Amino acid sequence: MNRNLALLVLPALFTALLFAMGIASQPFWQVFNLDPDYYYLTNGLLLVEGLAPTDMGHPGTPVHVFFALVFRLMHVGEPTGAIVDAVLRDPERHLAMVSYAMYLLIGLSLVALGHGFRSATGRLAPALLAQGAPFLSMIIPKFGLHPKPEGFLIIAVCWVLVAALKVARAGTPTDRQVGWLGLALGFGIACKIQFVALGLVPLFILDRRRLFLVLPLSTIAGFLIFFSPALPSLDIFLGWWAKVLTHSGAYGAGEAGMVQSGRYGKAVVGLFGSKIIFTMVVGLSLFALGGYVRLRRRGLIKADRLAGLLAGLVAAEVFTILAVAKQPAAHYLVPALLLTGPSLAILFVLSAKVFPSRPHLRAWGVLGLVLVAVSAQASWKQYAELARWTAETQAFDMSRFKACAKIDYDSASSLPYALQRGDMNSQGRYSPRLAEFMPKDHYTWFINEHSWWGSGFMQWNKPMSVAEVVAAWPCTVFRGSQGHRLPTWANRELGRFAPDDRCEAGEETVFTLGIRCDGSTPLAK
Repeated sequence: MNRNLALLVLPALFTALLFAMGIASQPFWQVFNLDPDYYYLTNGLLLVEGLAPTDMGHPGTPVHVFFALVFRLMHVGEPTGAIVDAVLRDPERHLAMVSYAMYLLIGLSLVALGHGFRSATGRLAPALLAQGAPFLSMIIPKFGLHPKPEGFLIIAVCWVLVAALKVARAGTPTDRQVGWLGLALGFGIACKIQFVALGLVPLFILDRRRLFLVLPLSTIAGFLIFFSPALPSLDIFLGWWAKVLTHSGAYGAGEAGMVQSGRYGKAVVGLFGSKIIFTMVVGLSLFALGGYVRLRRRGLIKADRLAGLLAGLVAAEVFTILAVAKQPAAHYLVPALLLTGPSLAILFVLSAKVFPSRPHLRAWGVLGLVLVAVSAQASWKQYAELARWTAETQAFDMSRFKACAKIDYDSASSLPYALQRGDMNSQGRYSPRLAEFMPKDHYTWFINEHSWWGSGFMQWNKPMSVAEVVAAWPCTVFRGSQGHRLPTWANRELGRFAPDDRCEAGEETVFTLGIRCDGSTPLAK
C-alpha cells in the first residue's frame, strides 16, 4: 500500500467511529449529552452577536469561536437576529453540523500527526502507532463526540506533537519552529486549562534561551490570541480559577487548600490504576529511557533527540495525573491519554536501536495486533452502550402526558431543559426569546447549586412556584436524573409529596401526580 494512503486509514476509521457514535447518541438534549453541548451552543450565539462568551470554566474560547463560525457559514448573508432565531428554533441541526465539522478536523489532524512521525523517523510503523492514540482509551472517542473542548484537544495535541517533532529533528531549532510550538500550546490551553501540562513536552528538546524565552512568550501570545474573543469576560475566568486553585474538591467547592491530603494519594493511584494501557506505556517509557541513558554513557548507541521528546511526554503524562487527582475526573486526562500512541511510536524507534530487525518487527507486529483487537472490541462496546442509552431514554413516551405540566429537574432529557440550562450559562440572554415559542407546559427546577447560578424553579426568565404550577394543571410529571434528591425538595415546596407513580427512563426517574406512568388515571386514594 502507498505510504500516503496508509496514513489515511486510521484517521478515516476514527472519523467514521466518531460519526457512528455521534449519530447513535443523538439527540444532543439527552441527559448524557446536554452538558456542555448546549452551553457552547448559546455561548457561540453570544459571539455571533458580537458579545463575549460567559461560560468560562475551561475557558473553551476556541470552541465558542468555532460554533459562531459554523453558525455564520450555515447562514451566509443573513442578519444576526435571523441567525440567532434559526439556531434557537432548530438547535439540534446546528449542533450536528458543528460536531460533524469538528470530526473532519480531527481526522485531518491525525493525518498530519502521521505525516509528522513518518517525516521524523523515516518509517511508517511509528506513524501508525502515533495515529492509533485515540483508539487506546475509549474516553477519547466518547468525549470527542461532542462539540466541546475534548474534541479540540485532539487537534491541539496533534499540532503540538507535529511542531515538537520538527523541533526535535532540527538539531538547532529556529525561533520560528519554537514559536509554532508555543502557538500550539497556547491554543490547547485556551481550549482547556489542564492542557498546560503539555508545556513540559519541550523540556528536554530545547536550549535554555528558547525554553525560557521564546517558548513562554509564544505560548502566552498563542493563548491571548485564541482567548481574545472572551477578554471582556476575563473577570469571570479569573474568579473561577482563583476558586478552583485555592480550594479543594470538585471545582473548588471544598475546604480551603489545593487538595484534600487524605484523598489525594488514593486519587493518584486510582487514576493510574484505571488506565491500564496508559500506565503500562508510561512504565515502559521510563524503563526505555533508563536503558537509553545507560547505553549512551557506554557509547553503545548514538544520541537520538526523540529520547528527549519521550522524556517530555512522560513528564506531561505524570504531571497531568498529579493535577487531575485534585478532582479525579477521567475526561480531564484526555491530553495525557493522547500521548500514549506517540510514546509507543518513539519506543518503537528507540527499541530498534538495540534489537535485531526481524524479531523487533515481529514483536511490535504482535503488539499492534493485540492493540487492534482490544481497540475494536472496546469501540464496539462503546458504540453499543451509547445506542442502548439512547434507546432507553427514547423508549419512555412523554407524548402520553399532553395534558400535564412537565417539570424537568436536574438533569432531564428534554429540549426545553437543555436550552434553559444552556441559556443559564449565557446569563439568561435568550430566555425571553425562547419563552415566545417554546412549549408552555414545560418548567425547569434546578435542585442543585450550579457553577454560574443557584437553585430555583422557573420557566425561562420567570421565577415560579412549584405549588402553584402543580395546582394549576390536572396532572404533573417530574423527570430528571437525581430521583433520590427530588422527594426532599418536593416535600419542602409542596408540604407533602405523594406521587401516584414512579418509573425509570434510562438513568432518569419519573414521578407523576394525577396520572400514572402509562398515561392512565390513578385509582382514588
